[in-house]
Amino acid sequence: MPKFQMYFDTVRGETRYNVDIDENETLSEVLEEILFDLRERGDVLAGEGEPQVIWNGQSLDFSIPLYQQGVRPNDVLRISTIATNG
Repeated sequence: MPKFQMYFDTVRGETRYNVDIDENETLSEVLEEILFDLRERGDVLAGEGEPQVIWNGQSLDFSIPLYQQGVRPNDVLRISTIATNG
C-alpha cells in the first residue's frame, strides 16, 4: 500500500504523519479516520472550517484517488483548514 507524508497545521504546530492510502481510496474515505487518529494523539487542526489538502501548490479533490491527481507515494501533502465564512 502506498505511503504518503502528511503535514497537518495543528494548534500545537506542524505535525507530521505517515499514512498508508490504497491506490483506489479517496481522501473523503480516509481523511476522517486520519483526523480521528490525530485527535486521539492530542492534535487538532488549527482554525475553524473545512479541511483542505494541498499538494504541489494545488488543492486536491477529495472524491478522486490521489494517483489520478498525479500524487505519488512518498509525496508530501499539507492539511489545513479553510474558513467557510470568510
